[in-house]
Amino acid sequence: MLPLLYIVRMDVESDYVDEFVKWYDTRHGPDLIASGFHSCSAYHSQVGGPFICNVYEVPDLAIFSSDAYVQVREDDHQLVDEVLNKISNHSNTVYSQQCVVGIPESAKRADSRPSRSGAVCAPVVATLRVDIAESNHEEFREWFQTKYAPLLLDKRAMRVRLARQEGKHPMFPSKQAEWVLLVEWASLSDAQTAGPCDSRVEEAANKNSWKVDNLEYHLGALSATLLNADSWNI
Repeated sequence: MLPLLYIVRMDVESDYVDEFVKWYDTRHGPDLIASGFHSCSAYHSQVGGPFICNVYEVPDLAIFSSDAYVQVREDDHQLVDEVLNKISNHSNTVYSQQCVVGIPESAKRADSRPSRSGAVCAPVVATLRVDIAESNHEEFREWFQTKYAPLLLDKRAMRVRLARQEGKHPMFPSKQAEWVLLVEWASLSDAQTAGPCDSRVEEAANKNSWKVDNLEYHLGALSATLLNADSWNI
């Protein structure tokens, strides 16, 4: 079973970044894990923006309406009174993983708990947000799975994921593009050598007459990561 991806992006006022990181590492991330999140991984921008790109794995949409999740906001006064006043360009987007290349087949099986072998755990991630015309979805998925993902693995990518928006966060409904391509890398140099995803997608779109829009590329380096010890299969 592959969890939902929950990607939260934001910019932070420059004079508050250190305090933000301290708060996230010692309070907010652990609170989210305690509320039932499978994982929390914080990435800081190296290319593109916003500066913060937090990648979470969650069991379902219901978690955002759960008592435990609501309690996180109610109990964390720094979040409500301070952090939310120091951020901008904020988006909270939930995606279902449509296709993942580079993980064992056993990680994709139906189960009550996801496999650690399928978790997002890379030192570097690249994301490409994109809208694709409905009539081109199947062709795009096939191109991703049979051509582009294998190409990225040949260029030393660890795993490659294609995900589509599924539902909305109840408090922060996203206006991001419908699709995200997420590539996990072992190092910044590997990601930079492979080059950004947007040019490859644009090239394929032009070749195949797909209609794509709202392409936004981001490359982030890991700042902190937490895994829920109770919610994974080995």
